[in-house]
Amino acid sequence: MKKITLSNVKSFIRGHYNMYLDKLGAYPKHKQEQILYRLSLCEDCVDNKGCKHCGCPPHKKVYDDKSCNGGERFPDMLSEIEWNKFKINNKITIDEKL
Repeated sequence: MKKITLSNVKSFIRGHYNMYLDKLGAYPKHKQEQILYRLSLCEDCVDNKGCKHCGCPPHKKVYDDKSCNGGERFPDMLSEIEWNKFKINNKITIDEKL
């Protein structure tokens, strides 16, 4: 079981807050795209129902602004400008239906 720390509690709150913003339609498009990107990279963790790095449910963890893996799979949540550059540099395309 993962140790309860102030950092983990803040991550949990931040991730759930962002997830509910998304459900209410108030989450920015560039962050929605990053959620889809993160989930696509974490398919093995989604199938396993737990992140290999932190043990959190991946469909919730991806909403946290911080990467749980030190940027190994994906970076911390990026600003809109940073995300657009990241997409170009990494040849990432996202379905425009968001």
